This record gives sequence, C-alpha cells and structure tokens, in this order.
Amino acid sequence: MASIEIQPADPSYPAPLWALVTESEAAPPTLYLRGALPSRPGVAIVGTRAASDDALRFTRALAASLGEAGFSIWSGGARGVDAAAHEGALEARAPTVVVSGGGHAHPYPREHAPLFDRILAAGGALLARVPDDTPPLPGLFLQRNAVLAALTLATVVVEAGIESGARSAAAAARRLGRHLCVVPHAPWSPRGVGCALELVSGARPVTRAADVIDVLGGPAPPPRRRARRSLRNSSPAAGTLPLPDAAFARASAPPEKTVQIPAMSAAERAVLDALDAHPAHVDEVCERTGLPPRRAVEALLTLTLQAVVVEGPAGLFRRALR
Repeated sequence: MASIEIQPADPSYPAPLWALVTESEAAPPTLYLRGALPSRPGVAIVGTRAASDDALRFTRALAASLGEAGFSIWSGGARGVDAAAHEGALEARAPTVVVSGGGHAHPYPREHAPLFDRILAAGGALLARVPDDTPPLPGLFLQRNAVLAALTLATVVVEAGIESGARSAAAAARRLGRHLCVVPHAPWSPRGVGCALELVSGARPVTRAADVIDVLGGPAPPPRRRARRSLRNSSPAAGTLPLPDAAFARASAPPEKTVQIPAMSAAERAVLDALDAHPAHVDEVCERTGLPPRRAVEALLTLTLQAVVVEGPAGLFRRALR
C-alpha cells in the first residue's frame, strides 16, 4: 500500500501546517498519508518510551475517554505512552493517527507494524513528512513532533524524563500557541523530571480527561460542524497560553523589598544564590550550582511554590521581588 503524497499547494493540505514556515523553510513539508485524516479535532498524547505501568494504564484510559468525547487521538506510534494512546483510542472506537518519524515502508518500532495495520483497518491514518522508503533517523523524530503539535488542538504529556523526546513535542506546542497539558508526576522520579519542568514553564496540569476537555472548551463538536471550521480555527483562542514575557512582565514594577525567604535545604540555598533578577535557564542553574538536573529541578519547584523564585517561559527562572 503506497502512501498518498500531499503537497502544500493541494486543496486537501492541512492549513495549520503553514505555521511551521520559517525564514529557512519557505513552505511547509510535503506529507505522505496512508488512510484518512479524521474530521474530528485532535489531541496529541505523548510521553516516554520507558513508561511505568501506571502511566500506561492512565494513558489508555485518557485516550479512550477523549475519544468517547468526540476527539481524535494523535501520537507518534512509539513504544510506551504513544502505543498506549493509540490502543486507548482503538478501544473507544475513536480515530487515531500515527505521525511517523520515518517512511511508512519502515515501521518503527518494527513490532508495532500490527498496531499500525489495526489503526488503518479501524479508519485511522499513518502520516509522515518523508517518502515511504525513508528509514527512521533521529532528526526526523524531532520534525515529526512539530507536525504532531501543529495538527492538534492540544498536546498532553503523560510521563517524560528530562531528555524525553516528548518534550520536543511540548516545545513545539508552546511555540505554535497550542494548548500544552501535562500530567503531574513526582519530580524526584527520573520519569517525572521532564513533566515537572514543563509545569513550572507554564503548562496546564491535568489529571483526567475532563481537565483536557475543559482546556479545549468542552466536548468536540459534531464532525460536520468541525469540518467547516477545522482549517481556520485549529489554534486555541488568543490568551489561553502564557505569553512569552507575561510571567516576567507581571513583576516589572520597581521592587519595594525582597521576598522573605523561608528555611531551605542546602540545594535550595545554592539554587537561590545562583539566581538574580535576570532570567536563567535551568541548565544555567545546574552549571552555576554543580547540582545534577533532578536536584536542581526539585529545588526550583520548592522555591517556586514558596514564591521566592518566579517561573518564566521555556524553563527560565529568576528571584522573586516584591
């Protein structure tokens, strides 16, 4: 089964992908499609390949509930959270789309080929931005994450480590102005550090399908109604995500006094001492303190909750002033 090639000039080309155009890319990518893209609005569900059993169960239930509410479920077809999202959609008989990192002639991972066949048989789709005979390569997965975020109304991160590929999908959703939702996770767990970072960077915490539906403004409209609106209103309303400088603009007035600092651990003190009024990325905090990422993130979370540190976009932090 050969894929259908869809060029940006084709009438059927998904308009939201024009948001991917940059100074270095004058046009959005050509698409390669097997099956049919759903008319329902989509929600992307992503996470680590090495997911915990609890995360897999949660993902299947979340995908099924969102599917029953009228949404299509999109993911990357990988092991772990991705596969659980597709399985949950299939259980709910909801359309699901795999956005692949390589060409469709090279299913990745290979053991998911039967899953992909079931998705097509159930009326779902396989979508890629490279021809069928292109093998999966690392850089292609980052590119597919941008497509995944662009073609859905919201991206939900279920479980992600600090270097999880799911965080690139989260970054794309934030950059494109899509809703970004994250399932809270214990920050001291390696599987939860990425989720914690996304939350302190402004992602919306969600613990059930109803939370995601609330973010999206309610259950999905009937397919016919959505078909008329899909290409024009695929982005969330303005103001539903934090603006890039909003977190710091709120504290731009001249300070009257420094925040009272509660008792803190040695790591928290080191992190606070490394911060000043200028926003710093979490990587800079690690360099300045010598702390490993997990401990630095734990300290930043605690200090943020204590209101002595202010969070900003894209993992930036500074001291809070009053």
